Amino acid sequence: MSRSRIAGCPRSASAIARSLKRIDRRYSSARAAKVSTVSSRYTIGGTLVPETIDRRTDVQGRIAFLASAVEQANHAIRKKMDELSLARRVGDAISHHTSISSLSAELMNAIAETMNCNYALVYSGSDASPFELQAVSGVFPGSEEFPGDIRNTEIARHLVEHCSPIHIENVADDRAWSEDWPFPNTVASWLCMPLLARTQLRGVLCLANQAPGPFDERTLRMLMIVGPQLASAFANITLYDHLRESEAKYRTLVARIQDVVYICDQQWQILDANPAAEARFGASIAGRMLTELFASPDTANQFLKTMRVSGIVQNFETELLTTGGERIVTLLSCVRDGDRYSGIIKDVTERTRLIDQITRAQKMDSIGTLASGVAHDFNNILGIILPNAELIQLRTDPSLPAVKFAGVIINASKRAAQLTRQLLSLSRQDPVMLRTISLSEAVRTTGKLLSATVDRNIRMEFDLSSGPTDIKADETQVEQVLLNLAINARDAMPDGGLIRFTTCSEEGTVMVRVTDTGTGMDRDTLPKIFDPFFTTKHKSRGTGLGLSVVYGIVKQLGGSVDVRSEVGVGTEFIIRFPQSSEPRKAPPVQDSKPVGGSETILVVDDEPEMVNLLQTALTGLGYHIVAARNGREAVERAADDIDLIILDMIMPEMDGSTALRGIREKTPGVKVLISTGYTSPEKIPLVERIGVEGFVQKPFELGKLAATVRDVLDGIVV
Repeated sequence: MSRSRIAGCPRSASAIARSLKRIDRRYSSARAAKVSTVSSRYTIGGTLVPETIDRRTDVQGRIAFLASAVEQANHAIRKKMDELSLARRVGDAISHHTSISSLSAELMNAIAETMNCNYALVYSGSDASPFELQAVSGVFPGSEEFPGDIRNTEIARHLVEHCSPIHIENVADDRAWSEDWPFPNTVASWLCMPLLARTQLRGVLCLANQAPGPFDERTLRMLMIVGPQLASAFANITLYDHLRESEAKYRTLVARIQDVVYICDQQWQILDANPAAEARFGASIAGRMLTELFASPDTANQFLKTMRVSGIVQNFETELLTTGGERIVTLLSCVRDGDRYSGIIKDVTERTRLIDQITRAQKMDSIGTLASGVAHDFNNILGIILPNAELIQLRTDPSLPAVKFAGVIINASKRAAQLTRQLLSLSRQDPVMLRTISLSEAVRTTGKLLSATVDRNIRMEFDLSSGPTDIKADETQVEQVLLNLAINARDAMPDGGLIRFTTCSEEGTVMVRVTDTGTGMDRDTLPKIFDPFFTTKHKSRGTGLGLSVVYGIVKQLGGSVDVRSEVGVGTEFIIRFPQSSEPRKAPPVQDSKPVGGSETILVVDDEPEMVNLLQTALTGLGYHIVAARNGREAVERAADDIDLIILDMIMPEMDGSTALRGIREKTPGVKVLISTGYTSPEKIPLVERIGVEGFVQKPFELGKLAATVRDVLDGIVV
């Protein structure tokens, strides 16, 4: 017989053979002593076996004796194998199940059959959570009567407090439990084994029989084997569930985050990223190298150097490239996490654009305030030069050289006046005549004007929307915007190229794109292009006000300006205006009529040259002129016989606003025409509240002045 041990059996086959020999010797001794009956005890697998020996049937008795011993040995081995089979089955089930309920459902029938009991059931729970029924053996009637929750029972309190088994041989006779018995009446005997894992209560395994009586040592021994396995399994499954829930919450949270969340390996290959990555970059970035996303290799190297030194980077501002090649401004954060890197990419492109717009607007407002003051004083000076030059032309023999010189002065004065209007556009103080116009028509008109100024080696293409592109704007200003953009495009293509105009409308916005194939601009130049007096052109070719004026006009009309440029490729300006639903109206037509008269006009100005100019010009038109050098004299000389007062606003002793109030109190019916370097009467203190009949901006042409004076006297609002 082999000496190898039977797995799990307390005795080997040779040991059993030796036991049989001892039994045989006892049998022979009993026979020699002529003992009619011998009670012999031998141990096989821990079981006591009584045997009766009949001396008269020696051979048959020996055979029967040995057969009984073998049967008892086999029975012990089968029971042991059943125990091992149950332990193996429990282990297999634990390795395949990830939920307590499914694991319990598979094992309860096997436990009930192996341990030879009517019921086997298991509750999961702890001192911090209720004891919930997971499974019942289910092979006997009445199993559905077991309570699903025993948290408030004495049994549960005992298990939580003592963590020790409960063995009840007869429920009916045990008064300690009978009053608070949660289980069905069919249960007569009960055994509860607490499931402990790392001293923590994880549940309770229960066996029950319909007949009273104790559970044998074998059952207790099997529970001691199966119980810890189930307890560890329950603990691991609970931990797994918590981890799974935590991961699900984490993934849900990360999926909902608008920022890009990423994980990289040690070589900076992106292992995983949330859905926001695809939305930001246009495609999945998993599998790509993080450094590939950087728009600048130098910036990428700087980022990697910082990570090598400190292991963490927070809000590293850089430009990244989308799948389509678009640059986005981001704040990049990263931290070393063991052998991986994880971080967040926050897209701040829009925020950066808004900050740039606010900064630019504040800068423009500051410059505009300065420009407004300069333009006012400059207009006052031009207001003397331009009309006097016109008087020279009107009152001098055309054959004399002075007329030609006067024409030069007039043209120079008009160019200077145009420059002041550009300065005023920076501060959005240039007076505008808003009406509904077609942006496509404005582009078409501008194209005709450009045809005479653009070189032949530059092609112009127009892709104009056939749909409505109406906006509310000053047509002259819109044409100025388009001209400035086109001239910039022309100057960027000295060797020729293409200028393309495109119009369209979308969601309440009308858009015009001006695209060129010129030299383009680098990243350092782009932020400065709207700054007043900034230019990349030679001093003889530009003042640096073109794009500043574009920006000021577009903002004044409630629009926006975006620009894209790449060196060697070209530049694209995108102008957006609010769409107008108001019907178009034809511009007003000036009626040709006499501009002279015989009324009395009080001229008020602190500049003697301006007083003399107005007196000369208006006297020549038939008017009677009374002069005043400041506001105080104007109030004194205001009388009922005065038909019109031409009033300057910036004067010593008493300014125009104070004088206007005094004039209204003294002669409320007199008409007042404001003449100033300001752009509109609304910019003058008190004028909007007190009111005037007319306004003329310096410098003015004599014809414009004469027409305005006549309109005011005739009661026409100007």
